[in-house]
Amino acid sequence: MDITPETWAISFLAGLYTPLGAMCVLPLYPGYLAFLAGRTKTGGGRTLTLGLAVTAGVLLAMFSFGLLFVAILKMSTGDVIEILGPAIYGILAIMSIAMIAGFDISRFFPMVSTPVGKTPYITAILFGAFFGLVALPCNPGSIILLFAISTTTADFIANFVNFVLFGIGMASPLLFLSALSLERSRICIRFFTTHHLLINRIAGVLMLMVALYYLVFVFLKEHL
Repeated sequence: MDITPETWAISFLAGLYTPLGAMCVLPLYPGYLAFLAGRTKTGGGRTLTLGLAVTAGVLLAMFSFGLLFVAILKMSTGDVIEILGPAIYGILAIMSIAMIAGFDISRFFPMVSTPVGKTPYITAILFGAFFGLVALPCNPGSIILLFAISTTTADFIANFVNFVLFGIGMASPLLFLSALSLERSRICIRFFTTHHLLINRIAGVLMLMVALYYLVFVFLKEHL
């Protein structure tokens, strides 16, 4: 199956959903706002620059993670990929149903403290990398969707683009909060904290639709 711009859009949206639908990641936002608030004396421009540094940290984490996964996938034969693809989409369908039912897997993950560097920019990059790596297991539905998309082709570049777009989507909320005032950022966080179950259910429906589409209209059609 060829990778299309539609799969790139799905990868970005999956990354965007990853931190917004994970309850064990949401507590990291207040700490991030406190970090930004402590460094706003020099103006909002620096706050946005710190947000870009955090984005770089998220992308660095996803770059490393994607490189590892795509390299492993590249070593697989075409026959293995043909089996792996439907299996992962099947897992995605099951995970989506669990999300629609309101099952929150993130409650099984402990809260951890964020790393601190010697300078604000190093701290921002470390926070971004830490944020990305913590968000993945907290919200497995989105990373399973990314895995499923990546198993549909053996093309290294196409798969790697998916991981980069996923990382950009994951970093977007942090960059958005960096551009807002402190009070407006807190309002946004309260909204996502209050409505996280609804967000998960909507995402679950969309992911289930994607899983069923590929299982029925792509994989099944190819073998009929």
